[in-house]
Amino acid sequence: MPPSQETNTPIEELGKSSGEILTRSVLPGMDLLRPWKWISNGNIYIIYLSVLLFGFYAFTRHGFNGIALTTSLFISLPVGFAIAYFETQSTEFRRRHRRTRFWVYLLIRTLRVTSWFMFMFFITMLVLILFRVNTDETIFPHSLYDFFATRKLFVFLGLALFISLFSNFMDELHRKLGRDAIYNIVFGKYHQVKQEERLFLFIDLNHSTDIAEEMGELEFSHFLQDYYYDISEPIARYLGQVYQYVGDEVVVTWPVKKGFRYALCVRCFFAIQKQIRRYEKQYMARYNRVPEFKAALHGGGVVVSEVGKYKSEIAYHGDVLNTTARMLGKCHDLNADFIISEYIRERVDMPKYLNGESKGSFQLKGKQQEIDLYSVYMTIAPGNKVRKGRRNIFRRKSRDAKQDTA
Repeated sequence: MPPSQETNTPIEELGKSSGEILTRSVLPGMDLLRPWKWISNGNIYIIYLSVLLFGFYAFTRHGFNGIALTTSLFISLPVGFAIAYFETQSTEFRRRHRRTRFWVYLLIRTLRVTSWFMFMFFITMLVLILFRVNTDETIFPHSLYDFFATRKLFVFLGLALFISLFSNFMDELHRKLGRDAIYNIVFGKYHQVKQEERLFLFIDLNHSTDIAEEMGELEFSHFLQDYYYDISEPIARYLGQVYQYVGDEVVVTWPVKKGFRYALCVRCFFAIQKQIRRYEKQYMARYNRVPEFKAALHGGGVVVSEVGKYKSEIAYHGDVLNTTARMLGKCHDLNADFIISEYIRERVDMPKYLNGESKGSFQLKGKQQEIDLYSVYMTIAPGNKVRKGRRNIFRRKSRDAKQDTA
């Protein structure tokens, strides 16, 4: 196959086995929003925490001193970015403790973040002392003896522990309840019924009934728990909000403007695929299978309100959700993993490595008007070259298939 044809060949047309090989070769370069690759949304709060910690420490040392507060700001930002970066790269820490009790994990994470701050503060202090930088009216002592022989160490440690504990508690609460949930409840954003334009992504686990019968209820619950946990990170990274977990189905939503920006609503599905592949060895070792799923994406006007007296929640109502659920049911008939509506196709700026193929017009169950559906799949981006060994594997398989046909 000529190189020009090979770089534009849809993965769906390459066959299942070869498609997996080529998909893995292009997935690592698909995340275009580079800053999110280095610092995750869940760790951005560490930067604010760093500014708050160093600011309070400067105030306890010098009061409202302009020099002290300014130097603490200049120091706190790089320290916060550094700690947030290292925390993002150690994502296995949170995954390893995903079933740990809330208060135990909160304590572990608080001690971990506090240790980071103590370490970074100590390293910065050593650098300043080594180069004999004037630290008058700053948060840093003149010598190591001045720091360890006085109460300055305990003041910084106490502030770091208190602020880290409070910030981590709020972060975990924010993660448990969902993005903007506390804000919406406290400020009563949806006490009155409102209309909004939103996008909805329905993600459904394939063969869930067969998997549940094969594994048993308890093991299947662990399987679902791991699956839901792993897909949460790419959903958050692409600014999606998990609306509901319904059995083996996840409903993700975006405001229209936010979801269409950089095609986040479309790219999110492929980011989830990438995340699951990242942990496929762990899934195979524990469950002897890797989660497979299909999804449907649609958008339009919905009604939003806060419902329920006890355990109240934000609820969305409208034809958009019903249509998306019907679209999800068409994935199997259309032999597609991911389908979108004409509403999405006309408004989203599709990335170069994705292609939308028309599947025709369909009258979905319970609907009077037909709707155009599109299958979205990944193509091999021109900037991503397939490794030579994998390309040879694909060519050998293609040659063997031709010989079998002959």
